[in-house]
Parts: sequence; structure tokens; C-alpha cells
Amino acid sequence: MPSLRARMINALLRLTVKPMWRPGLSIETVRAHAARSDSRLARRPPTCETESVTVGGLPAQWFGAPALAERNGTLLYLHGGAWCLHLPALYARFAATLSRATAMRVLLVDYRLAPEYAFPAGVDDCLAVYRDLVELTGGAPQAIAGDSAGGSLALVTLMRARDLCMPLPDCAVLLSPSTDVTFSGASFRYNAKVDPLFNDGAGDLLPDIYCPGQDRADPLLSPLFGDWARLPPLYFLAGSTEMLLDDSVRAQDRAVQAGTHAIIDVWPDLPHVFPVFGFLPESREALSRIASFVRQHARPRHRLTSGADTAFVDGAPSETVTAAQHASL
Repeated sequence: MPSLRARMINALLRLTVKPMWRPGLSIETVRAHAARSDSRLARRPPTCETESVTVGGLPAQWFGAPALAERNGTLLYLHGGAWCLHLPALYARFAATLSRATAMRVLLVDYRLAPEYAFPAGVDDCLAVYRDLVELTGGAPQAIAGDSAGGSLALVTLMRARDLCMPLPDCAVLLSPSTDVTFSGASFRYNAKVDPLFNDGAGDLLPDIYCPGQDRADPLLSPLFGDWARLPPLYFLAGSTEMLLDDSVRAQDRAVQAGTHAIIDVWPDLPHVFPVFGFLPESREALSRIASFVRQHARPRHRLTSGADTAFVDGAPSETVTAAQHASL
């Protein structure tokens, strides 16, 4: 049973966002709506130390003090937004929250967006950032994470880095990642009515903005169809009513079949990328599980002090852990 706040955000999304996806919708309208949502959802700036930098030729921002990177490592975060949107205030707060939860320094990247910069601009940007980060720090970041389109970019970046024989992170966290823009997953149909955020119109609009005329089964667009072998441990989170649910479920299965350690949490009746809604109790629990997973797999450069260790909060076992997760452990 989702919390009262979760039920309220589901109702609000069904009222304000789901009806927006209709024929003739323009990217300008979508961006204007996103900007209004950004101002409402993240009214207060992050409270942690921040630093604006250029990485891989792109603007980026660090969240957390440099000492966190020296002691516990770094986490590269790739934001969602269907490859064409960015909610900078919301993601800044989420990056700061991730930094506090994991006791790592988090890098949030402002990669180029479609339609001004269509595929493969964003894909190439994320690899350039990753390569530059490896060179700057003398090794791979301890973790990489992303949500929705950013989850797709995180997986594609991992696969490309592996193929280029670059050092890989110790683990990756994928929040409701888009892994199949052919939309062949059954949940894209059976969850179309119950998903509080999307309907079929989103599938008609967004890929055409990002990758017009491209083969949507290309693993650079749909990492579900890529090579899942020799990747670091993966942690997937998704909501049970998402149209993109099968993007996570099938990706986790492909990874396990390829010999990669991968687990998945499916949360009942939670919306797409729910951990970014910091006012939800489920979001706080999800952050606890993310921190626990990162702590389990990441290898910090120096031994954690007792103070840094307390920044992690272990996630307790829950019924939202699926049978697929237990099978992969």
C-alpha cells in the first residue's frame, strides 16, 4: 500500500501531466510545463557544498565537499528528462541528497538535449564526461547512476566504456531507466491506463524528438539489446504501474543471464522515478537502499572513518524486493 503522500502525487500527476501527452504536442509546451514543475518541486537550493565545473567540455556541478571524493569516492549522475528536458533545481536537490546518503561527491552533468542536439549527441557527451572524469581522478568513479533517459545513458556509457577497455565503476544504480525505445515491453500496453505520468502519446512524441529516422533497436538507443556481460553490479528501481516497468524487469534479467550481478526493487503503485520526490516516505527508503547497495559494492580510496560510515543508512528487507532479486543474490 503506497503512502498517503504517494497516492496524492499519483493523483496530481494524473490530473496535470498524463493528459498533456496528446497529438500535436510541441517540445516548447513540454519544456514550459517542466519549468513550472521544477520551480514548484524544488523551491529551496541544495544545502551542501557545490562547485560549478567543466567536464568533458560540458557544464557540470559537484555536490558535496572535495574531501568526500578523497575519502569515499565519486558518483556520476545522469539526469532524466526524455533526452530533451532538464529540471535543474529538482536534480540539484536530488544530487545533494545522494551525496548525503552515500557520503560521496556527486557530479551532475548538463549534457546536450534534443531536438537541438539529436542522437548521438547526448550519448557522446556522457562518454566524454566519463573519459574526462577517469583522467581527472586517475580512475573510474566509484558509482554511476541515472534515471529514465539518464538511466539509459548510464547503461550505454557503461557498455561503451567496457568495449573501449576503460576502467569501470564498482556499481551502477538505475532509476526507472528507459532501456527499449521500440516499446516492445508488455507493460507499455498493460500499464498504459494506470501509469500516473505517461500515456501512449509520450511514446509517440519523445523518441521522434530524440532519434528521428534512427533504428530504435540500436543498443546505443535501446541498451536492452546490447551486451550485458562484464558490467559492474547493477541495482534497478521501478514502480509497478509504470509503462516502462518492463524496461527494468527485462534489463535486470538480461544482465543476470549474461553473468552480471543485478537486482531489482519493484515498488507497488509508485510513479516513474519516484525517488526524486523527496517528500515521499518511499523516496527516503529508496535512498536508504541505494546507499546500502553503493556501500556494499563501492571500493573507496581510503578506509571509511566512523563518521563517514554513519552517513550510510542500511535499507531493511521489504516485500517490494521481487523474486527476481532474490534469485540474483
